[in-house]
Amino acid sequence: MNFMRFIGFLVSVASIVYGPSANAGSLDHDALKSIPIGKATEFSNLSSFDAQAVCLLQPYQDRLSSTDALAVRVNTYLAANKYVSDEGHFAFVLVGKDGAEIVQIKRSQNLDVLAKHEVSSSVDELLPKGFAPRDCASGQSAVFVKIGLRARTYVVLGEIR
Repeated sequence: MNFMRFIGFLVSVASIVYGPSANAGSLDHDALKSIPIGKATEFSNLSSFDAQAVCLLQPYQDRLSSTDALAVRVNTYLAANKYVSDEGHFAFVLVGKDGAEIVQIKRSQNLDVLAKHEVSSSVDELLPKGFAPRDCASGQSAVFVKIGLRARTYVVLGEIR
């Protein structure tokens, strides 16, 4: 029985690594820029990608630090695609049933990113009531909020509680 589970796991990993990517439904720079400041915007309103999860990769972050099943899937996909981050970009990994996609966004004064651990109490006051920052969010409940802070515009990934 353990052998069958192992085979199932390998098939699952192969579908993530080699599965189709949905470039037509991709999230992009223009979609993120179109989010109104201070308003929670659902991922499904910005992309037609059928995501089971949306995960943030900050500048210089080449993998998720968690060891849960989602992080293992994402990290396997990132390694297979030889993803390398740098200072000038952040990315979202869109995880679907049949594949995944890396959406890399160029950082600028008009569009940057804040991760969950960077949301301080002063930043929290700028976010909509009930918004919970996340490093990975369920595709069905993933939302983005854009805020202005210190002469920059940031996007924050999260969920509404």
